[in-house]
Amino acid sequence: MRFFLLALFLLPQALAFRLAFLGDFGAPTPGRAQVAAALRAYHAAHPLAALFTLGDNFYPRGEVVEAYLKDLPPVPLHPAFGNHDAPHLKDQLRRFQRERPYYRVGFPGLAVYVLYSEGALVQQRAWLEAELSREKAPLRLLLLHRPLYSSGLHGGSPTLRALFEPLLLAHGVPLVLAGHDHHYERLEAKGVTHVVSGGGGAWLRAPLRPLAYSRVRATAHHFLVLEVVDGGFRLTAWGADLKPLDVSGASP
Repeated sequence: MRFFLLALFLLPQALAFRLAFLGDFGAPTPGRAQVAAALRAYHAAHPLAALFTLGDNFYPRGEVVEAYLKDLPPVPLHPAFGNHDAPHLKDQLRRFQRERPYYRVGFPGLAVYVLYSEGALVQQRAWLEAELSREKAPLRLLLLHRPLYSSGLHGGSPTLRALFEPLLLAHGVPLVLAGHDHHYERLEAKGVTHVVSGGGGAWLRAPLRPLAYSRVRATAHHFLVLEVVDGGFRLTAWGADLKPLDVSGASP
């Protein structure tokens, strides 16, 4: 079996848990149901500690669809919120018991920072800078809906890059996960790995002309699994058929 090993980063000690990530899934499509079924099957064989979304949880205007949530594995769910969620953001915050749409989630040796790409960006930058300055976890991961870099239809956000990329570089954040563009892509920019994962169920759109930073692209429904084990972590993109995406490449 082939798999795509995204990255391996050293940790001071071995850990062992898995996190899943699902972007742009909340649409009434066969792809959404297939990815949800694949996630449940994966979790049955390889238990997940938690599931994160990468935004656009419910199309078209963010109204909560409980049936979509019931299709997901029964693990803690930590959502990011996207442009399609914005019209009913308050309802989603109540449903997911969040005071605000940006927050930190901690795991042994890993801190996950969830941002809200649709507003209050300057406020979030100040918050993230303060959080990273006092962060003790050796691994830091940033996720949000709109990508900083993407070869997709929407493309990367210059505003997000200007605000947040300096913090990533200054504080050694090695990995950024985003959705918004409905494909899979791995990009390497200034020593940071950026992954676009918007294939959780919405209508697929092939990437456009690849950016110079782009390393791997695929147009397929999928989800991501981050494994923190054996002194490092790796991220694998799994297709809705529960086979790793047919991509290649490794970063030691």
